[in-house]
Amino acid sequence: MPLTRSSAGFRATPETGRHAGPPLVLGALLVAVTACTQPQQAPEPTTGISGVADLKLPFDAYKPTPAQRALLGNAHNLVVVRCMRRHGVTVHPPGTDQEAIAAADPGNTRRYGVVDPEQAARFGYHLARPASPPEASQWAADLRQTARRHLYGTQGRPGCLDRAPDALSRSAPDADWQWLAMQDARTLERAAKRAVVRRAVGKWAACMKAAGHSYPSPEAAIADPRWNLEGAEITTEEKRVAVADTSCKWSSGLVAAWFTADAELQRRIVLKHSDRFADLRDNLGKRLDQATAMLERQGLTG
Repeated sequence: MPLTRSSAGFRATPETGRHAGPPLVLGALLVAVTACTQPQQAPEPTTGISGVADLKLPFDAYKPTPAQRALLGNAHNLVVVRCMRRHGVTVHPPGTDQEAIAAADPGNTRRYGVVDPEQAARFGYHLARPASPPEASQWAADLRQTARRHLYGTQGRPGCLDRAPDALSRSAPDADWQWLAMQDARTLERAAKRAVVRRAVGKWAACMKAAGHSYPSPEAAIADPRWNLEGAEITTEEKRVAVADTSCKWSSGLVAAWFTADAELQRRIVLKHSDRFADLRDNLGKRLDQATAMLERQGLTG
């Protein structure tokens, strides 16, 4: 069952940027930040799972939460606004809150394909796509050409959007977020090759066949050409198959087997590369502290 980060529906959360950290959300909503400025601690090994809420992996402790991403996004926007102001341009990027960020990123609930019964019943194999306000992508497009050059930069000269992450990362220790993204994808794929997971896939396939759906693997089910995953339409049949898929994943033990193998591999990597993960935690913590201080100076924290 070969998997890649681009496999439809199987999500290994990407992180980009070696030093700047995970992608920043471009939002200007003011949120309460005092309770979310510290990175999480790595969780202890999980003894069992019974639902999607239990799908917490060791690497998750080193990634920013939706609340932290919202905080970084607010500070990012503030830097962009200040930078543009120095060029004589006033911009007002629209707000995005942590709930919207969480809704747009399924996280581990789609890491092993569809595993959430409620989501399967609502969206089938489609990813939930929260509606974006009309101005979300329009505010920059409405700028005059000169202003857009200041925002996006030109060849050899970074714009305000490019400079903002550097401002938040100033004095933060280096951390290799791309390395974490690569390891995140690898543990998912390596776990899928474990004998216990392959056996669970066989049980899943038998369960699906009994339900009237013949697929050799979960990837084959989600890649069925009958589902136009790029389009907006979600058919009743797609929902029906996705619900059966989800039910069979749990009853066959596939979710538990895959998650357990995945978590074990991640714990080993955390122990083996403790220095790298300490750098990741310190980098995120420093950027969160700087973002908080920046917003507090403007009276923008709640």
